[in-house]
Amino acid sequence: MSRFADALQAPRLDRALADGADPASEPGLRERARRLTSWSMRRRVAKALEEVERAPAPVRCDPRVPVRSDQVREARDLLDELTTALRSRERVSARGVLLARRIVTDGCGPLYAPTAPRSALRWRVWEALRAL
Repeated sequence: MSRFADALQAPRLDRALADGADPASEPGLRERARRLTSWSMRRRVAKALEEVERAPAPVRCDPRVPVRSDQVREARDLLDELTTALRSRERVSARGVLLARRIVTDGCGPLYAPTAPRSALRWRVWEALRAL
């Protein structure tokens, strides 16, 4: 499959993996899971999470959308655990990496949303950890 075709299929495959689809059930899912669990992807996601922790300021997003520092403070211990797990040599699931990546990339998620309920980010991080 070409890079262009891969890019077009990624959202569908990501949704399926996030919903718990078995990566072995089809070649496209298997390849997408392999990319998501690659060492380079894991490092990128861990780095983005660490940037959020170090400086609660926008990370690779629109500067007009500030990071919710209160949410980050409350989830700091789990964020540390998640970044450690992503950087470890242990096997991880594609679903877990995908959920971890969404923490940073979902502009409507609790990391950015001003109306997100208390502890919402903590629950998202916990969910990603559990899925790893």
